[in-house]
Amino acid sequence: MITAICSTIASWFIGLVIDANLGSGDYAGTFSLRILFPILVMGSFILWKIEKK
Repeated sequence: MITAICSTIASWFIGLVIDANLGSGDYAGTFSLRILFPILVMGSFILWKIEKK
């Protein structure tokens, strides 16, 4: 459980850094990687836990 939480927070931070550094000239968060990455990570942990049962 702690691994899933820490990984989700880390993926949010990585997505935030990537969003901030992708300069497209417009709003820096148009790709919303800070939202996408944590959803993918938490979803993979949920699927892994279900599969493990």
